[in-house]
Amino acid sequence: MAIASFYELPATLLTVVEQRRSICRVIAKAWQVLGEVDILCADPETAQAMDDLLWTFQGGAFIPHGIATDEPVRIHLACASMPQSVKALALCIEVLPATLPPCERLLDFIPADPQAKAAARERYRLCKSAGFTMQVHPLEL
Repeated sequence: MAIASFYELPATLLTVVEQRRSICRVIAKAWQVLGEVDILCADPETAQAMDDLLWTFQGGAFIPHGIATDEPVRIHLACASMPQSVKALALCIEVLPATLPPCERLLDFIPADPQAKAAARERYRLCKSAGFTMQVHPLEL
């Protein structure tokens, strides 16, 4: 059974960059445990920002990654560019696509902003109805 882990981002992370740095920490941990992570981004700007932050989010950290590459951590703009199934899928989107590739672990994030939180609740509801085993974790700084 696939697991969907939703991470509550602390309200103290006021900027998008701070939130994305925390998302990078979760992605790094997932890569260390599972060996690979696919990241689905909403737009080219988000994909490039995640690509840049994965190099710099933590001093001394190295995560082999790239946009649409064969690296262990792959950044995508659409599900069509993803493998047929993935170990871990990190979502950097507000609206779930109609279909997602099968995955062992889905990683999603709940920002403190009320509008973004409402979108995350909808993604949670859709994942639950799709049969994922649901988990919610407060993300520690």
